Amino acid sequence: MLSLKLAARNIRKDMKSFGPFLIACLTMFVMLFVAASIAFSPSVAKLPFAGAVVGQLMILALVVLAIFGAMILIYSYRFLQLQRSREFGLYDILGFGKEKIALVSFYELLMIYLITLVFGSVIGVAFSKFSFLIFVNIIGGKTFNLVINPVSYLVVAAIFLVFFLLLLIIGCFIIWKSSSLDLLRESSKGEKEPKSNIIFALLGIVLLAVGYYMAVSVENPVKALSQFFIAVILVIFGTYFFYVSFTVWYLKRKKKRASYHQPNNFITTSSMLYRMKANAVGLANITILLSMAIVTMVVTVGIFFGTERSLAKQYPMEGQAVAYNMSKEALANKIDSVSNEKQIPIEDLKVIETQSNLIVGTQTKDKTLAVEKWNANANQINFSIVSRDDLVKLGNSVPELTNQQLLVYTISGKEAAFNQLDWYGKNYQVDRLKTLKNYPLQSTFMDTILIVSNDDKTMKEMSQAYNETIDGSKLLQTIALFEIAPTKADTFGQALTKNTSDLSMYSRTEVLKSAKSVIAGFVFIGFILGISFILGAALIIYYKQLSEGSQDKRSFKILQEVGLSKTEVQKTIKSQVRMLFFLPIVVSIIHFGFAYIMISKIIEAFGITDTVLVAWVSVGTILIIAILYYLIYKLTSRVYYKIVER
Repeated sequence: MLSLKLAARNIRKDMKSFGPFLIACLTMFVMLFVAASIAFSPSVAKLPFAGAVVGQLMILALVVLAIFGAMILIYSYRFLQLQRSREFGLYDILGFGKEKIALVSFYELLMIYLITLVFGSVIGVAFSKFSFLIFVNIIGGKTFNLVINPVSYLVVAAIFLVFFLLLLIIGCFIIWKSSSLDLLRESSKGEKEPKSNIIFALLGIVLLAVGYYMAVSVENPVKALSQFFIAVILVIFGTYFFYVSFTVWYLKRKKKRASYHQPNNFITTSSMLYRMKANAVGLANITILLSMAIVTMVVTVGIFFGTERSLAKQYPMEGQAVAYNMSKEALANKIDSVSNEKQIPIEDLKVIETQSNLIVGTQTKDKTLAVEKWNANANQINFSIVSRDDLVKLGNSVPELTNQQLLVYTISGKEAAFNQLDWYGKNYQVDRLKTLKNYPLQSTFMDTILIVSNDDKTMKEMSQAYNETIDGSKLLQTIALFEIAPTKADTFGQALTKNTSDLSMYSRTEVLKSAKSVIAGFVFIGFILGISFILGAALIIYYKQLSEGSQDKRSFKILQEVGLSKTEVQKTIKSQVRMLFFLPIVVSIIHFGFAYIMISKIIEAFGITDTVLVAWVSVGTILIIAILYYLIYKLTSRVYYKIVER
């Protein structure tokens, strides 16, 4: 009973120590509850097109957040234990015994667990409904009411029970292995000067260099997806080694400069050097969290905003019918017939013939691109072919061509580096098509080159040459583009494709809605994870300010007593805080700069090749996160100043 009373009194009287840990618990509980409430809600199944996919994605987000939450809670609880080690030491000296001290810790964790469940659930329900409202608006849905499944409470409560059992084990282990004297000294003892391990410093540089090289050298979206996680792991370990070893080496180099003996430089450099071992891990954590927030937000926001632009290129008009084994005239007649029969008007009908997704092996020599039979070891390019007349029909300005001439247009916007094309033994002179409009570009994981032939005959000859190298054949596509009222597109499509297996009808509006319902799931997860990473960084920054303030308070008090003015103390504090503030955000931006090519390729894997859009999304995201980071640091730095200044 005494242990229970002590635990309740400790939480009530020492909220200064327990407050930050309780905030961390509530923050992670709410983030996990949002993911769980949406993942298990029956409301998600009512969402248009992809409710099941969204639920599965949120379960994945729940797993990621659970791992991340465990790290944050262990970090914050370790800080709480450090702050209260003197109290535990006094308990032990007074004969309370380590068993009862551990029992007090158990009751404290139990009470905080119950407080977290109650208040976290209330806040979580409100935040879940608000987040779901945002999500439904993104996908254009009409189901705004989020029904909270009781399973959500049970899942998050179980996850947190595991967290708190882990914290109890960690706390009991620290109490059990420490003597009374160790506990008394734990919160006030200074750190030894860390050693700058040249091997770790070099290892950090090598890991970062390899990770950066993998990121900048990636050539296609498929490779980017497979290499991304390897590069991330290398950069994470490289970041830790960089902070732990390289920063210590740099600070020791500063000690050898003449400017080191100036009061401000001497105090700042010495203080940071003696605490850099602990600082390094915290700074590395902040850097990694900021980097993860930037990458997550850029990828998800880039995919979301790029989807509409990409689909506008794939579907230049509202209606699009695709047929195989059907001539252009036959398809046009069928569309006109259905339009007249159903009294559904269509406008601006254009019918073309094209061949898409011709994946070939290539070799380049003397500005001649030689196409060969595809094999796994060859360089691969994806070609599409269309005739000049059909492009002109779509409103493009295309020069006259001979039988031996072709025009090429690279979908990604890169300049084709060849002047001749050897297409399975037949040589063509190649020129560039400067602009392209109204052509239905198909989404693909590979960069695509559009070939413009002089007429339909040449196009079919090139297609036949390709078909002879593969099993089966690629059928020519006959594509009809036309404008139709979006509300009539479904009725028209059903009538058009009735009793026909090789004819399909697409509505740009419906395709966009379907795509957004899936993409919005990624965006929402990016939103939740991004907020979690930023909040995690904020919590670590706050704990750093508390711990550093407590450690520096005594040092600055002594310096003032021996003659250092308050103005000089404030100037020194600001110099140190500025360095600790700028380093993580600068390193995060450097990480992202090297990862930019790989990230743009990952976005390209979703069919988005708008490089200008990706660049603007990247700049905007970095700017927003940098501003949030600055505001967090300004708020938390006040805690440091209040502790340190006398």
